Amino acid sequence: MAPSTRLPDPAQDVPDRVPVQPVPVAEAPLPPAPVSVTAMTPDALRDQGLALAQTLQLRVMERLDGVLEERLRYALADVVQLQTQALYQSIRQEVEGLVSAAVNEAVAQELAELRSPPGARG
Repeated sequence: MAPSTRLPDPAQDVPDRVPVQPVPVAEAPLPPAPVSVTAMTPDALRDQGLALAQTLQLRVMERLDGVLEERLRYALADVVQLQTQALYQSIRQEVEGLVSAAVNEAVAQELAELRSPPGARG
């Protein structure tokens, strides 16, 4: 008789959380050194304000990217774990039904052969 092999239970083998690796973020260029606002023309003041706004937007988005990626990994890990558990249970029930039907059929055939007259056996 062959040794029984137990299939791994994916519901138990999936870790609760997927480790998150830090993602390097390139440093945004620093805005130009401030100049006295009174000495700047309106166009230069507007340009400096736009440059500062773009720099701040870039920095905020870089930080958000890291946080979003980490949260997405956790959320996906949870979803994958739940779906794996559900799939495992579904497949196991289906296999259990098939094994039960096959065993019942084999036992019924054996009993039928044992009950038949000796000359009628195949």
